[in-house]
Amino acid sequence: GIMKIQVVAILLFALSATEICEALNFFQKHVVPQMAPGDCDTKMRVINNQEINCKPKNTFFLDPKGVLNGICNHGTGQQTMNIDLEIIACKVVNRNYPHCTYKSVPDKATSVTVLCDQNKVPYHLVG
Repeated sequence: GIMKIQVVAILLFALSATEICEALNFFQKHVVPQMAPGDCDTKMRVINNQEINCKPKNTFFLDPKGVLNGICNHGTGQQTMNIDLEIIACKVVNRNYPHCTYKSVPDKATSVTVLCDQNKVPYHLVG
C-alpha cells in the first residue's frame, strides 16, 4: 500500500509543476509591468529560445497593477476579461535566428481572452 501512495504523490507533484510552468509561460510571454521602445528584441529572445525560431509576432499587455492575475478566477475553459491596458505588438523584422529583431507597434486593448486549465491557470492567449 505504501508504494502506491508514493507513486501517486510523485505523479501529482509532476503534474502541478508542469501546470505552474505553463502559467509562468503565459505571463512571461504576454504580460509585462512596462516596456521601453527597444524592449521587443530582449523580451522576444526568451520566447524564441524556447521555440528555437523567430516568432513572427507576440502581444504584450502592459499590466503594472496585475489586473490580469485574476483572469481565470471565474472558471476554466475560455475566459474573457474587459480591460483597459496598453499593448505592444512585437512584429518580426529580421527572421535570422538567433539574431531576431522586432519593431514594436503600440495599441490599446479593451478585452482579452485566454484559455484556463482545470486549476484556473491561464495557459494560452486566444487570438
